This record gives sequence, C-alpha cells and structure tokens, in this order.
Amino acid sequence: MRWHPVWSHRGFRALWAASGVSLVGTQVSVLALPLTALVALHASAGQVALLAAAGTAPFLLLGLPAGAWVDRWSRRTLMVWCDAGRAVLLATLPVAQLAGVLTLVHLYVVALGVGSLSVFFDIASLSVLPTLVEPDQIAPANSRLEVVRAAAQTSGPAAGGALVQALTAPVALAVDAASYAVSALLLRGLPHVPARPAGAVSGGLLAQVRAGLRFCLDHPYVRPLAVGAAWLNFWTEGLLAVFLTYAVRELRLSAAVVGTVLAVAGVGYLAGSMLTPRLNARIGVGPAIVVGAALNAGFVVAACAPRTGTVPWLLLGFTVTAVGVSIWNVNAVSLRQATTEDAMLARMNAANRFLIWGTMPLGAAAGGLLAGQFGLRATVAVCALAAPACALPVLFSPVRKVRAMPQPQPPAPVRIPVRTQERTQGRPTPPAGTERRELKH
Repeated sequence: MRWHPVWSHRGFRALWAASGVSLVGTQVSVLALPLTALVALHASAGQVALLAAAGTAPFLLLGLPAGAWVDRWSRRTLMVWCDAGRAVLLATLPVAQLAGVLTLVHLYVVALGVGSLSVFFDIASLSVLPTLVEPDQIAPANSRLEVVRAAAQTSGPAAGGALVQALTAPVALAVDAASYAVSALLLRGLPHVPARPAGAVSGGLLAQVRAGLRFCLDHPYVRPLAVGAAWLNFWTEGLLAVFLTYAVRELRLSAAVVGTVLAVAGVGYLAGSMLTPRLNARIGVGPAIVVGAALNAGFVVAACAPRTGTVPWLLLGFTVTAVGVSIWNVNAVSLRQATTEDAMLARMNAANRFLIWGTMPLGAAAGGLLAGQFGLRATVAVCALAAPACALPVLFSPVRKVRAMPQPQPPAPVRIPVRTQERTQGRPTPPAGTERRELKH
C-alpha cells in the first residue's frame, strides 16, 4: 500500500493494527459460532437465526444511550476493556465444549454479551478516528481501515473453515478470543482521549439521546444514508441468518467450501476499498454511494445458484455485493464524520448505529420466520431481491449531489459575555491557540 500521511500518526497505526487482528478473529466466528449451533448442538434453522439476532440485538437495545455514555469515559480505556471482555466471553465456549457442558443458552448469552460490548467499542472507535488524523485525512484513513477489513474478510473465513474442519467449531472460537486479547494490547498505543468534562454537554442522559437522534433524523446526509442502510441491513441479515444452514443442508457444501467462498468474495471488499478514491474522483462521492448500494444486487446472483455447479454463482454474487458494500462504507462513514462536529460525534454515531443496526436482529428474526414458513431457498430469494432497493433513499436525496468530501468545519468561536470582557481587561493576552485547545475534548 502506498505511503500516505495518515501513517505518520501513531494513534492511527495502533487503531489500524488492532482492527486488523480482531477482524480476522471475528471472521472466524462468522462461521464457527453458527456451526457450533448446527453441528455440535444440532440446532434448527430458526435457532441459528435466533443466535444471529442475539448478536445484533444490543444495537437495538443499547444503541441510543451508548453514545452519551461513551462521551463520559476515556475512549481508549473503554475500547481496551471492551476487547478484553469479548475475549473472556468467547473463551468460555471452547472451555464449555471440552467440559461437555456447552448449551444453546450459553451460545445465546455469549452472542448477546459480545454484541453489547461491540456497541460501545464501535461507537468509541468511530468517534476516536477524527482525533487521530488531520481533518482532510478522514476519508483516506477510513479507506485504509476498510482495506484491512477486506483483508480480514479474505483470510478469516478460509481460516475459519479450515479451523472448524480440524479442531471443531467451538475450539476454533478460541482464535477469535485470542484476537480480541491481542487487539486490547495494541489499543494501548492509542493516545489518551479523555472523557468530556462534566457540564460540557447540556442536559441529562435522555436529553442527550434525543439530541443525537434528532441530529440524525434532521441531517440532509445522515438521514437518507441511515434509511438506506437500515433497509439493507434488515434484508442482508435475514439472508445471512439462514444462508449457512441453506448452504450446508440444501446445497450440501462443507464448512471449508463455504469459508473459501466467503474468503474469495472478500477480495471484492478489498477491490472496492481500493477503487473508491478513483470512483469518487471520476463520478463524485454521492453517485459512488448510489453505485455501491445498487451493487448489492449481487445477492440475486447468489440466490439463483443451482444445486450443481453452485460455487461459481456464489462467488460472483458475494464478490459483487462485497465491492458495493465497501464503496458504501468508506464514503458513508467519512461523509458522516466530516459533516458532524466533534461535540456531537459520539451521539451521532450511537443514534445512527441504532437506526441502521437496530434492524439487524429484526431481519435475522424475520429470516428465521420466513424459512420456517416458506423454506430456505424462498427466504434467500426474497431477501436477495429486496436488498438492492437500499439505493433509492440515497438516489432521491441531497447525498446524490455531493461531488467531493466536505471538509470538517472548525469549532465555532466562543462568544465571551460583555461582563467577562470587562473583567479580563488589563490581563495578559493568552497565547495564540489556547482557546482552541480548551475546546477540543
């Protein structure tokens, strides 16, 4: 990867490395967790879908207040403890399996706990990035984070499939636990980002939550992006909640083959993250987001896969979709960060995650219900056809007209009351830049 000024920031390098390590482990769990339910505990399609819902339910239950809470803690400390907690929770699964006491309830509890910690970690991570790099480096920094995500999506599922085959699914989850522990150590290299001083944000918790939600619903860019992402996540999660069961039980694919398909498709995510800067320069940021959303039509190709010669169809479908998701993620995250002031960033990220990820457990539950009512193949087809409609809210919004990434606005100057000005007359003038440093939290 070419050298870019973002690499000169030690904090960004620490965040980038920690993200890469933990994401590889997470991709192992993408296969290992549901396969533990399917193979080790003989779960039904509905029970596997419920497991997926448990992992994403915290974004619906905790998403709104999490932003206000994140503002009250040191973000570095919070991220380290979240990683440590996720490592401990996941480590209990292989231990329980080896002891012969693993149950579905245990899986649900771990999925719910890991998901809850992920709510706080993700909001803190999104909110800390603009403090690690210069304002004009936010989009390149996000692009490089998506590259490491793509690399994890390429290597993680293949490694997960091989580990499941060699060690069984519960033991493979130990790899994810170890990745979170390593990530926690790497994140100690982040600069200290203190909590906001008491009184820096007006109003109580409920008022702060309302302010974050109102900001997202009123913002001309954040609102349509949230609507489109919420729609996409609902149907994508519905598809993914039943896809592994569908691939193993109806398409007769092994864990290793499914892992390889997802790994090769991850190359599409890598290609999308590298393509995004050129696409933005060629057609503009807004049109690129629309293109990325429309490429989710790749799911339709995957849904049409025949029972013989299945793998090429799945590869093409998931790869095209991965390209689109990557383009969307790089630009949507950067656009939100660039147009939100620092004081609102954590609450915006929390409210936005609530809106767009809160549909995921609902989608997973809907996928399980549809599978039980109409069958696995019909459910995959319905979800695949519905997903690309996420492009419509963005297409008919001001986002479509954004040509270049806006530059973040500097903090507004503090208005000093007349009485304060009178009292400070005759005092030494503070050094240049003092006021700005006091405003940065």
